[in-house]
Amino acid sequence: VVPDGLGLHVDASSWELPPVFRWLQREGNVADAEMWRTFNCGIGFVLVVDPAAAAAIEGELDRLELGHWRIGAVVAAGDGERVRIG
Repeated sequence: VVPDGLGLHVDASSWELPPVFRWLQREGNVADAEMWRTFNCGIGFVLVVDPAAAAAIEGELDRLELGHWRIGAVVAAGDGERVRIG
């Protein structure tokens, strides 16, 4: 979905982690990085859209009564992993 040379910055504070994921991490002694790599952590699915279209798309999601929130942005990839969660 994301072209070469680009990556994703995900803002983990932009949604509330469902309690089941905190329980799973605690009881399974799972590291943060492994939680993000293995589980969706409550996101479900993601739309990657042009920032100029985001407000219109959010308006349509509101009209359809579909919960949504912005979780991050497409950024230059840089060195290392293309997905940064912070």
